[in-house]
Amino acid sequence: MNSCLNCGAILRPFHDDIADYEYLVDWKSKLVSCPDCGLVTHDPPIEGSDVPLLYPNNYHAYTGGSSGRGLYWKLRKALAQFTMRGVLPLLPRGAKFLEVGCGNGSFLRLLAEARPDLELHGVDIVDTHITGIDRFTFHHGMLEALELPEGEYDVVYFNNLIEHVPDPFKFLAKCRRILRPGGRVYGNTPDHLSLDRHVFGKYWAGYHYPRHTFVFDHDNLAQILRKTGYTDIRISGSYAFWSLSLRNRLTPGHGPKKRGLLHAAITLAMLPFDLLVNLFRVHGAMTFTASSSLE
Repeated sequence: MNSCLNCGAILRPFHDDIADYEYLVDWKSKLVSCPDCGLVTHDPPIEGSDVPLLYPNNYHAYTGGSSGRGLYWKLRKALAQFTMRGVLPLLPRGAKFLEVGCGNGSFLRLLAEARPDLELHGVDIVDTHITGIDRFTFHHGMLEALELPEGEYDVVYFNNLIEHVPDPFKFLAKCRRILRPGGRVYGNTPDHLSLDRHVFGKYWAGYHYPRHTFVFDHDNLAQILRKTGYTDIRISGSYAFWSLSLRNRLTPGHGPKKRGLLHAAITLAMLPFDLLVNLFRVHGAMTFTASSSLE
């Protein structure tokens, strides 16, 4: 058994029988957890060369774009607009902004509409040929392997991305190198101590197996940010989507094409409950931001 990347403790078996309930990717790793710091990861570990194999062509981040229709895309757009309210105050006029895991460019389009003065950059392992955004540059590949100028960006943003990377220490260190002094990272990630994780177990959407290579909680995320040189670390509760976990529980073994109407029905039925748990701050995820400056 491997040792914890964060604290060095020997990892313990956690979920031996988990599977990909969303896209049916056949992967053989098991989930293991750290008994000391609580970090969850894979055994055997997900390597950088494995990452492209985990994402099918119909993966949601690469389809639809900002013109996607239907309730799902309207909800995603509303969530992106809510997230943008937290990002905009961090961006001075003419700022340089990088989104890691930009997918189809939907968030960058919203940002460009709100702030046409920004210089926008996007990174992703899949080139979806993003067009129609002024002052935009796309970088194809994994951030850790790209040669980007150091000390250039005002904000490096990643929405539900840090849990996808093979090594969060290397990822955050690279982000810090390319940030200007005082620049900030801004991200979201599932919270392993959330109520919905305890309710749904291995079907919890926050595992998003096998694509989520690490799953964090408040404490171990803060530890990793500090160890990679960040200061002024702020972590708060973020949205919960119980409907995604319920879909996993009710339709395991059904790929996106087969689930269709059933998934839509579950999402609609659960929407009031999702709104209610978020209203009462029963969070399923974390929003975090941290500064690249030294204390």
